[in-house]
Amino acid sequence: MEDDTPFPSIEIFEILTSTLDSIHQAAGEGAPEWTTHIAREQTQGRGQQARPWWSPSGAGLWMSTLLRPSTPRKTWGGIALVAGAATRSALESLGIKAVELRWPNDLYVDSRKLGGILAESRSLSTGAWISLGIGINVDLESGELRKEAPGDLSDTIICLREAGPPSESEPEIIALSILEELRSLYKRFQRGEALAELLGESLCLDGRKVSVERSGEVPLLGSATGLGNNGELLVTDEKGTIHEIVTAGVSWDV
Repeated sequence: MEDDTPFPSIEIFEILTSTLDSIHQAAGEGAPEWTTHIAREQTQGRGQQARPWWSPSGAGLWMSTLLRPSTPRKTWGGIALVAGAATRSALESLGIKAVELRWPNDLYVDSRKLGGILAESRSLSTGAWISLGIGINVDLESGELRKEAPGDLSDTIICLREAGPPSESEPEIIALSILEELRSLYKRFQRGEALAELLGESLCLDGRKVSVERSGEVPLLGSATGLGNNGELLVTDEKGTIHEIVTAGVSWDV
């Protein structure tokens, strides 16, 4: 890595409502960039569009990291993708080779969800920041955990133990590997490198068929054909019109 300076603060909690919220609180109190909170359990974890994120005790890595980007805020939409690429690379280094990054923030193995990333920005008069949440299912096979999954979630998720198993399964060690990969990519992001260069082969679009949810309208059907400068998904419909999708529910390979 370009910079081997230790991260300023990595705190581990037995239980939190949400690591996203605890990082927001720390940021408002002046915590330094790269402050990281890891919870063994979250009681109110959340994902994209405020959907509940099931994060029971001992089942996964539930973490959030504080970032204070110096780039214009319009570029911050790409940070979740950068974090996804870093997480994918870290998992590959631990022996998980078939991780797929799906726009805007999901990680899949064998068409089942392994984890996800959520970047929430906030600001005060003292400055703006991002609370970057990362959730990875590590072990759902011990005990009765999988049976406790709400709804039909059990059939749609996968964990590292199933997908690998990884060479390292301690959440704290996995977190450190992700942070090291993220720091390298984040430096390049801060220098203004294009997302396409940062993501490399992590995000595979290749004209895949998608359905995009639209409030009060019929879904947009088309092909994913690229990324905008700030992380927008470019979808080309059947008439050849290109739509920039900033945030929406997207179904892949429809």
